[in-house]
Amino acid sequence: MNTCVCRRELAADETLCQRCRSATHGRLRRVPALYRLLEPELHPAAGAPTYGRVGLVEAPLPVSLRVLTLRGPGGIVGVLEGWWTKMQASRAGSAPVISGTIEDRVRTAAARLAFHLDYIVTWQEGSSLATAIRELDEQALNIVCPADTREHGERLGPCPSETSPGVLCGAVLRYYRDLSPRAVTCPWCAVVYPPDSWADLKEWMDHDRQQEVLLAAG
Repeated sequence: MNTCVCRRELAADETLCQRCRSATHGRLRRVPALYRLLEPELHPAAGAPTYGRVGLVEAPLPVSLRVLTLRGPGGIVGVLEGWWTKMQASRAGSAPVISGTIEDRVRTAAARLAFHLDYIVTWQEGSSLATAIRELDEQALNIVCPADTREHGERLGPCPSETSPGVLCGAVLRYYRDLSPRAVTCPWCAVVYPPDSWADLKEWMDHDRQQEVLLAAG
């Protein structure tokens, strides 16, 4: 039996189910933004002041090695371009043209992988790619928006709106009691969900939690 990374049954020629494809698409859209948001995190806090011969001197800011690694050549850009290169070699037998700043390269590689998701969901490496993108997204998100911050909002589930025909948004929807008493707005596609639609998101939320448990166990 052919199964997805989330253990759902798949057709013989598929490696990802529709929901995992949508989640991967949402993560690929988010990664370039996370890359930019990591820059201020390079220096998470000012160092304690020290005293020199001429008086008070500011200590150099500590650099976060985790952030430095993610923003460096072997971090986000390395993972994305590695999978882009592997996918294109499998599909077209050629290598991608890589140029620009690291930020440009992150944006381009993420966009190319998202564009070729129709192929990726049937590619034998599709589930491995989706897992790698999920792990990359989690690493960056846990720095930019730590779990103790995110817990203040009640998770409703991934956004089910279509960003293009057949492609779902997949961004996480959260309810903040003080900020969204009457509606929840998707942070990525801006679709608004009134309270009477939140119950429809429960199945998605349950699926997401089940997927997280299975991946952690496996």
